[in-house]
Amino acid sequence: MENEAAETVAKTVEFLSPENLMNLAATVAPYVFKVLLALLILWIGSKIARWLGKKVQNNAVKAPNVDDTLAQFIGSLVRYAVMAMVFIAAIGQVGVQTASLVAMLGAAGLAIGLALQGTLSNVAAGAMLMLFRPFKIGDMVNVTGEEGVVTDMSIFTTELTTVDHVQVIIGNGEVWGSTIQNLTAKGIRRVDNNFGIDYDDDINKAFKVIKETAASHPKVLSEPEAPWAKVTGLGESSVDIQSRVWCKSEDYWDVMFDLNKMVKEAFDKNGLTIPYPISVELDKK
Repeated sequence: MENEAAETVAKTVEFLSPENLMNLAATVAPYVFKVLLALLILWIGSKIARWLGKKVQNNAVKAPNVDDTLAQFIGSLVRYAVMAMVFIAAIGQVGVQTASLVAMLGAAGLAIGLALQGTLSNVAAGAMLMLFRPFKIGDMVNVTGEEGVVTDMSIFTTELTTVDHVQVIIGNGEVWGSTIQNLTAKGIRRVDNNFGIDYDDDINKAFKVIKETAASHPKVLSEPEAPWAKVTGLGESSVDIQSRVWCKSEDYWDVMFDLNKMVKEAFDKNGLTIPYPISVELDKK
């Protein structure tokens, strides 16, 4: 045991001799240098890719037929393209033959495509969204059951911000494959409010009160149609009336909430009753 220990110590001392350490350093140094150079290329390349993508995006916005949505998409494409070239350059620095790497990537393309069908479908859907332009950044949309303002679009995802300021990120494949409701594309929207009056109340008087109240709202438009009110149903305890008015898309929620309050106050002033459930207690003897 002592001989084995002594032999191990001797080999360790021999291995750690200055001459061996110098040889090891001379052998490893080039590889360390290549790895550090590759990391430096990746770091600088990522900065350049971000800068160039932003530069292209800013220049694209200035073009007459390009809006923010398309500009961001073009900027994303440029950024990813530059990063792909930077990655290949960095790999080449550590001794990997780039020609062989490209050939290997081409051979593995089918397998990668099958494994990343969802991701690739998002890219294809992103291109279709850019081509057909069902919405742009700043539009209020309803897609996949989510409603919000479009705040960002990339080649992979579409980002919405809901009215209660929640960030929603949806894959472009889901967006393109669903029904898209663009709530602001036309510039104006119709606001529908439902009211109920008592069966003993004057229906025509209620129509007049609702229409005059709606017309007095500063954000209600007279075109394409003046404020409208009709009976939509006869309920168990009320005559159901619907009011329809038009406003600018950005005023939709203000007009809806304001009219609920204003019509209720106008009903009170004009002796019109909004029925509500009443509980009756019977005393059986």
